[in-house]
Amino acid sequence: MICCFPILNNCYALKQGKACIDKSPTFVAKILRMKWEVITNDRLSLQEYRLIDNNDCKVVVKYNPRHQSARMTSGNHHRLFFFENAGSLSGKTIFKNEYGMEIGSLVNDKPHPMEGSIVIDTKKFSYRLHASPSPEIAIYERDAKTLIAKCSLPPHKNLIQNASSGNSQAIDNSCYLVGFCWYLFLPVVKENEQKYASADF
Repeated sequence: MICCFPILNNCYALKQGKACIDKSPTFVAKILRMKWEVITNDRLSLQEYRLIDNNDCKVVVKYNPRHQSARMTSGNHHRLFFFENAGSLSGKTIFKNEYGMEIGSLVNDKPHPMEGSIVIDTKKFSYRLHASPSPEIAIYERDAKTLIAKCSLPPHKNLIQNASSGNSQAIDNSCYLVGFCWYLFLPVVKENEQKYASADF
């Protein structure tokens, strides 16, 4: 699956004398072949997910169903998320760090169960799960209109978003979403993206 990976630049103003020129965010497409793979081992209590880019592993997520936790690693970056169900009727999963502090949430849209929003460290995005022609995640700005990135998913019989249901597929989707968003906005990833966009300024 080919993934469209944007170059994100903050809105800023360049002062030239008395004039102030507003520069809008620029999205430069970088073609990637990113996909999630599931590494299964019946003898292990952990479920392992790997985000692959052209045979290079970018993120490893190890989900512990007993503790409802996901340990994420990307190079020298590490993060531990604990998933907490906010209630079966809310369709919301809260993320907490190892100190019990809330650091984000995942909310599915009840009328549209393949869509929703995700917040990580005050950054809010919208997402959509696509089942055809092949399973994939699409991440959007919070307006749900501006596409940020896509990534393919392992083939499944059914995509069920609601993580609070306890369904194993729903847990997979939560790990894919959190892992992908966390990776996209790591400082080192954003710094590398700026290099591709520098020619535009």
